[in-house]
Amino acid sequence: MDKKAIIAIILVVALVAVGTTMVLEMNPSGGEDEGPVTVIDAEGRTVTTEEAPTRLVSCSPSLTEMAYAMGIGERLVAVTDYCDWPADVNARKTAGTLATVGGYFTPSVEAVIAAEGDLVLLDRGVQAQMDMLTQLENAGLNVIVLDKGTTFDEVYDAILMIGEICWVEDEAEDLIDSMNARLASIEEDIGDIESIPTMAFAVWLDPIYLSGNGTFAADVMSHAKGENVYSNLTGWPDVSVESMLETDPEYLVVSMMYLPSPGAEIISGLENDTVWSELSAVQNKRVYILTGQCDNVFSRPGPRMVDAVELLAQILHPDVFNVSLPHVISDDYVDWVSSGETAEAEAAPAAAAPMMAMAQARIE
Repeated sequence: MDKKAIIAIILVVALVAVGTTMVLEMNPSGGEDEGPVTVIDAEGRTVTTEEAPTRLVSCSPSLTEMAYAMGIGERLVAVTDYCDWPADVNARKTAGTLATVGGYFTPSVEAVIAAEGDLVLLDRGVQAQMDMLTQLENAGLNVIVLDKGTTFDEVYDAILMIGEICWVEDEAEDLIDSMNARLASIEEDIGDIESIPTMAFAVWLDPIYLSGNGTFAADVMSHAKGENVYSNLTGWPDVSVESMLETDPEYLVVSMMYLPSPGAEIISGLENDTVWSELSAVQNKRVYILTGQCDNVFSRPGPRMVDAVELLAQILHPDVFNVSLPHVISDDYVDWVSSGETAEAEAAPAAAAPMMAMAQARIE
């Protein structure tokens, strides 16, 4: 083979290599040349996207946060009234570039249809959303039903499904890897702790509603090395003050979006109450009130659930982390987590909501 022929072959190979590199750069998550993507959603339905969807409608705050965390938040064209994280969500709502479809528990099927999305994300845990599934399908909309989950593994499944159907599977896997890395770091910090403190995680105090087993909060407690004194119950049961005295948790964490009075006053009220004041957590000043975005961190299974584990671990094991958290934590929670710099830039004021809606939001 002569010299000119060899040079020609080298040039052809080089051009092919450059072309391949350009294609990979243009399509970092698999590209639009891979053909349709098909998944089986949480309802057992077959859902297909012929190309990467660019107009997403999210009917759940958790799903909205997942979309943003994997870098496709700009594809959202409509969300619920309750979606408020990251800050870009509220900014776009105010600017009129992001529509709303109603409440999390009261979505408007007309508003969802009017948004003209090419993929609608529904939360399987909300009956009102399931009730409008057939109407949305009849309107010709492509709909995927997701189970946002109550454990890390279940949340990861939801993230992966969104990533796959939206053609950003690599980004979804990267998000899960980063969450796992943070979780592993926290668990390493508290790994040598042998005496696990007891606790109760309440979402309302009058009447008392708190976390039993099988909830998102229960999984957070487990990862933060806290022993749930109501692990023998399931879901979000209501209990009496007398029951609280019998279980007598060392820590009482109260997570409420809407506080009937300032957090400091709630704690003071417990300390001055003839019954509540008998509780060890009250006597030893181990009552913590979580509200605003801090409440959202503990009530929305999603990318920020690692923040919940980190915060609770610091509350339960202050000596390990050499930190003393305030007894009332709100949007300023970002100051106490390792993702604080990013979160602080994204932080948005949480909207207040009626007590029953907030309690209902935790019932999976």
